[in-house]
Amino acid sequence: MKKIITLTVLLLPGISSGAGFYLPNQDAYATARGNAFVATADRASAVHYNPGGLVQMDERSLQAGVYGIQLRNTASTAAGNSSAENKWQLAPHVYYAHPIREGLVLGFGLNSPFGLGTDWGNGDNTGFRTVANESILRMLAFTTAIAYRINDELSVGVGVSANFLDAELQQGLGPVAGNFLRFEGDGVSVSGSVGMLWQPYEKHSFGATVALETRTKLEGDTKSNLGPTFVTTGAADLNFLTPMRAAVGYSYRPNSRWNIEANIEWLDWESLNTLTLNSPAGPAPIPFEWESSFIYEIGASYSIGSGYILSAGYDYNESSQPDMFFNPGVADANRHWFNVGVGRELEDWNWHFAYQFGYSNRDVTGSVIGTNGTYESRHHGVMLTTEFRF
Repeated sequence: MKKIITLTVLLLPGISSGAGFYLPNQDAYATARGNAFVATADRASAVHYNPGGLVQMDERSLQAGVYGIQLRNTASTAAGNSSAENKWQLAPHVYYAHPIREGLVLGFGLNSPFGLGTDWGNGDNTGFRTVANESILRMLAFTTAIAYRINDELSVGVGVSANFLDAELQQGLGPVAGNFLRFEGDGVSVSGSVGMLWQPYEKHSFGATVALETRTKLEGDTKSNLGPTFVTTGAADLNFLTPMRAAVGYSYRPNSRWNIEANIEWLDWESLNTLTLNSPAGPAPIPFEWESSFIYEIGASYSIGSGYILSAGYDYNESSQPDMFFNPGVADANRHWFNVGVGRELEDWNWHFAYQFGYSNRDVTGSVIGTNGTYESRHHGVMLTTEFRF
């Protein structure tokens, strides 16, 4: 068990998006616009994007949908070339908005703002088997939000979320092929958010939102398989962090057909410095030492008539993971995302579909954990959201 305390990157979670393991895609209409939606926020998904926008809902609205993503990660290291599994992964989203009276709206949401996973197979054919093998993080956030219109131009909103996290993480144990160390744990936490929507003129609106940092105690156990089966080696826990995020946006509507928006989103990954894994082997420091990063988003939607809407957008996700502690279980990088979508707005309901392609190329040098090499990603994402108003 002494080896547990030397595995300094055991618990890196496994999304490969750029921007750490943040999952910004929470509504097909917004995703098709490159998630430039903070200053629009005129759907029930404002619960996530900007709770202040909920006051634009003048009737009850129920949204539901699913996001699917296929992560295609490859690595070229001194040990050779390797590829992670590229199976499709799914993340659901459900939102509900309920006007209480004019200018006061209650909202609810169920979504997954952080998560997904990366699996490099058995890991024995990579140059980083003792660093990363399998990393899966699942998160469900149950949010209650309320929005209030202060005057004809300004509205504000707040949200409180109960977060459920589950992690399954595994890496090679020692130099012997086929031997692994595994951690499984879960936990519950509470977080909050605030948002503001300001529309001083009909064609111009501004939005801002802040979601607070959350620390969740993941409780579970460690296991090893120094043989054909895994054996529990003891209880373990970790205070895990999801960072504060803040976004500002500007929307321009030159006429009733167009909506053009630009956003900047900031993630405080610098708070993810050194965490501590507590296990029977004693407390183990786990240095992440990440850096805060930005997401730059721009998008537009255009109504072509008969209720049909076309959307397109681009977002650039800065990497939050420095070369020194680069971990293929996250495979973070400066990543480009190109997004397109189509939808139709009918009298009582609507649907929107989005497709996105993301790519990055990264050369890692100066790693202190043995992960130098070239890493490439080619990701495909699809999303469908429907909304019913009544």
